[in-house]
Amino acid sequence: MLLSGFGAGRILAGRYKEAEQHCKESLSINKKIGLVSNSALLADLGLSLGLQDKYHESYKFILESRENFRELYKDDDPVALNFFGMALIREGKLIEAEKSLLTSLSINKKKPPRRNPPENLQWLGLLYEIRGEWQQSEDNNYKSLEYRWIGRHYYECAALTSLVRVRYAQGAYAASQSLLAEAEQLAQQYEYNDHLASLRLTQGHLAWENGNESDALSYYQQAMIYALCYNRFLLDELMSGRPQGTPLRPIIPYCLERGDEGKKISTSLRDWWKTGVNDIGTSRPDTISPIPENILLLEAEKLAREREPGDGSSQKSVIEQIEAVL
Repeated sequence: MLLSGFGAGRILAGRYKEAEQHCKESLSINKKIGLVSNSALLADLGLSLGLQDKYHESYKFILESRENFRELYKDDDPVALNFFGMALIREGKLIEAEKSLLTSLSINKKKPPRRNPPENLQWLGLLYEIRGEWQQSEDNNYKSLEYRWIGRHYYECAALTSLVRVRYAQGAYAASQSLLAEAEQLAQQYEYNDHLASLRLTQGHLAWENGNESDALSYYQQAMIYALCYNRFLLDELMSGRPQGTPLRPIIPYCLERGDEGKKISTSLRDWWKTGVNDIGTSRPDTISPIPENILLLEAEKLAREREPGDGSSQKSVIEQIEAVL
């Protein structure tokens, strides 16, 4: 029970491989002692695999989770449908992801929200954001925030962070400031490193567009460290993006759009990464990140990449990604 109970928490903290290992160990124990109700555990395992780009294996476990749930409750599982949608979003299959999330939402409407928090609303907001459908994204994120009374702070922060990105994409910079402050407070309080990375990235773009290159460089450095503390998947997405789609405006493509100024920032980031340390400026002795503070960034990156091998595809280091465009 302890092994399975922290699966979703580890996933949200960016510890995908660790979540996979704990879910598999728990399933093995369940099998030995004869427990048959494994739908939530199978769904967690499926999501942990999908976020590592192991889609075939991911969908197999999520399907098994849904079949298990139907046998017990004679209905489809909204949580498994959510996780299926999230894995499909990562794979870039947005039409199928939308269908899965909307089906989950329709099931959720029949159940008490405290028992089945409508997290699918925030994920729909993310999906529409990736598609550039700003109003749809905004509507779903605000609907998600109507359930903040449930106390699911991660999803509350996720919705606020998505709205900050949407406002930035729309050019509504002034309107994003209160949202950014609210998201920042939650992200710092609960150490949501993925949301902090996104917020700093957007702040960096805004600073640069306002002519403050030194501020932009500082925000990008912080964004990179927060992403590193989350996992190497987010670090790569923050630097170079993903062909399957991303809500972020990654650093390297953004720099490429800005000519010589972009080359200057890219060079500065490369040189800093070679000698800098994993230090955001405020010590967190109780950090949830598996990456130790105050070690060289190159060493920290090596640890992050070893922790998350993903599907076994070759990984390009931050230095390699930057030098490829320089």
